[in-house]
Amino acid sequence: MSLREKLKADIAHLTTSVPGKPKPVILLFFVKKHIRIVVLYRILNHYYLRRNKLALLLLSPLQLYYRLMTNRYCVDISHKTKIGKGFKLNHSYGIVVNIRTEIGENVYIGHNVTIGSNSPEKFPVIGNNVTIYTGSIIIGDVKIGDNVIIGAGSLVVKDIPANTVVGGHACRVLKQAELT
Repeated sequence: MSLREKLKADIAHLTTSVPGKPKPVILLFFVKKHIRIVVLYRILNHYYLRRNKLALLLLSPLQLYYRLMTNRYCVDISHKTKIGKGFKLNHSYGIVVNIRTEIGENVYIGHNVTIGSNSPEKFPVIGNNVTIYTGSIIIGDVKIGDNVIIGAGSLVVKDIPANTVVGGHACRVLKQAELT
């Protein structure tokens, strides 16, 4: 998938909650920090995954700016992390994502979310169309299925099947869709 397609999907997902008539993307880039972080991540990640060292060298000022932005807003998402298209951050404060975590498409991450590891070999894998609300913690060798909603303040330490709503500290299933 091309960089343009990924950026288009990211921006479409990022701007779904912007009220009023659509604003130019370039204006949103300078006004909304979460849009700026996602766009910078996507550009750097694209060239990293393609192993284009020359492009990364030329983009080193952009890497520095990305690092300054993420440090300022306490967002620890490496440009080396694999994240599918349609990535959305909200408020973008206090977000930590393990570098080896794999995140699917159309994933929403609220603020103060930690997606981490408890050992060097075990890290989370998050499916498509997942919503992770504020203050959630996902730790360890956890697989989260597609179409999952993780409620605010949840602690996820076990696998979550697809089409499920979970919540609580040591989360439990609140609702699971019937497969037809």
